[in-house]
Amino acid sequence: MRNKTAKSRRYSLTGTALTCLVLATLSACSVGAGAPDGWRYLRADPLAVAVPKTWQDVRGGAVLRGPDGRTDAEVAVSANPGAGGPPDKATATALATARKESLDFDGQPGQVLSYAQAAPDGRPAARVEVRLHDYEGHPVTVRAWTADGAADPMLLRRIINSIEFATDPNR
Repeated sequence: MRNKTAKSRRYSLTGTALTCLVLATLSACSVGAGAPDGWRYLRADPLAVAVPKTWQDVRGGAVLRGPDGRTDAEVAVSANPGAGGPPDKATATALATARKESLDFDGQPGQVLSYAQAAPDGRPAARVEVRLHDYEGHPVTVRAWTADGAADPMLLRRIINSIEFATDPNR
């Protein structure tokens, strides 16, 4: 006859070990709110957006350069989204057919538009545009794109999940 207590204890230890492994894995997954390991925060007042450490800073955002030097992905933050005038016809059409999603960013409601539109050099690209307002009611837009096959397919979602306000609303 087997000892049921020993068998029960063995399952309990196995369950505890698995729980510890899962917790250790989950706690090591991010370096900030929504920022995966190997990423850093790009501060673009009033927002902070995480990008991979391999990306290069540019005015108002960051880019991923491919081995040939061309831009394979980009993120840009604009505190004055209408400054460039209305979008061109191709962008307006893409935005009209975009998948729309509502999310909260540090308690502020925002809209995420996901669509496909060619990269500046003509390659197919996935794009997201996040529209929200800062704590003072000013519009802020985060635009990101990646050329097909140039980066992890979840890259744009990780960028969206990392968005947070860099300024304290109670200052």
